Amino acid sequence: MNPRIYVLALATFTVGTEGYVIAGVLPAVAHSMNVSVSVGGQLVTVFALVYALAGPPLIGAFRRVPPKSVLIGAMLAFALSNALAACALDYAVLAAARVLAALSAALLAGPAAAAAAALCRPQDIPNAIAVTASGNALALTLGAPIGTLIGGLLGWRGTFLFVTVLALTTALMLAVLLPTVPAAPVGTGRAELLRSPAVRWSLLTTFGVFLAAYCTYTYLAPIAERATGMGSQGVAALMIVFGAGAFLAGRTIGRILVKVPVARVLRVALSLMALLLGTIAVGTAWHPRTAAEIAAFPVLFCLGAAWCCGGVSQQTRIAALAPSQRSLALGLHFSVQFLGVAVGGAFGGLALSAGGPVAVPALSALIACVSLLSVRRTVPETAGSPDRVAPAVITAQE
Repeated sequence: MNPRIYVLALATFTVGTEGYVIAGVLPAVAHSMNVSVSVGGQLVTVFALVYALAGPPLIGAFRRVPPKSVLIGAMLAFALSNALAACALDYAVLAAARVLAALSAALLAGPAAAAAAALCRPQDIPNAIAVTASGNALALTLGAPIGTLIGGLLGWRGTFLFVTVLALTTALMLAVLLPTVPAAPVGTGRAELLRSPAVRWSLLTTFGVFLAAYCTYTYLAPIAERATGMGSQGVAALMIVFGAGAFLAGRTIGRILVKVPVARVLRVALSLMALLLGTIAVGTAWHPRTAAEIAAFPVLFCLGAAWCCGGVSQQTRIAALAPSQRSLALGLHFSVQFLGVAVGGAFGGLALSAGGPVAVPALSALIACVSLLSVRRTVPETAGSPDRVAPAVITAQE
């Protein structure tokens, strides 16, 4: 596998760090902006909704621009958006900064995954996708916790400045290390792609995986405070554990998907998510502080692993369903993913306001259970024949 794919993992790491870290500094942001935590959580919703709606049109608008130029320009815009967030004096300006961040991020995730596919042999595509996705998981392990700790020491504005520096560094690395990458083949368009029932059901499963995860993850800080009494440092530790589970799963799931049918992986992942989210709900309601604090770490580790397995499995499945339109298909996947994030943030905020911290993971567990119903239609399992990514004739210029 081409080692330059790892610079694309750095890009997903940078975007993921900004997206995840806001959960750790959310109470501080809400206090500074004189809004409730549930209203502050809508910054996640704004980011995700703009990403979901703008992603495919933006990718289409820039389809004739060399992918390397798109990635560098988008990363510079991402740095600018975080600098603006660090300087925001009111909620409206901060929300505007999140809109700019979402627009630039929409030009990073999908093209980065497509570029990873272009930089490797067809048989290496599942591992290339897993490596690129592992940057996002590593953001949970290192980026978001470091940003949360910086927020605890220097305030939430310091967190956004940290992401700004990280984004500028990533843009430089892309300029220096990423080779010229040809654009992926352009198919007949989104409408044609969405006529496939398998694609539609697969996107629905993607929506369910991220809806269930983000309904709880967005409000991890108040949930952890209720269940364990943890402050910002404790939340940062939980993020590290959650991210470690996701990262380790991301490093192994590519090899697993070669041997195990996607349907089976998805059912196991969603079942584990439902079980673990239900456990969090019970622990938050019961909240014996010492026991909850001890149990929180293994539960969050396993939840991170299950969530990552579901997400990477879906990316691999989407790539297999549309080998000649991989860039567009992955763009749709990421748009639906962030739509799940947006709706998850909104649902979580409503649950938090209506039922308190206990209601949030309980709702997430229910969503994961319902999402299991889509897996049979999404990926009909054939015994003994695991789903594999179909080869595509893609070359890269050095």
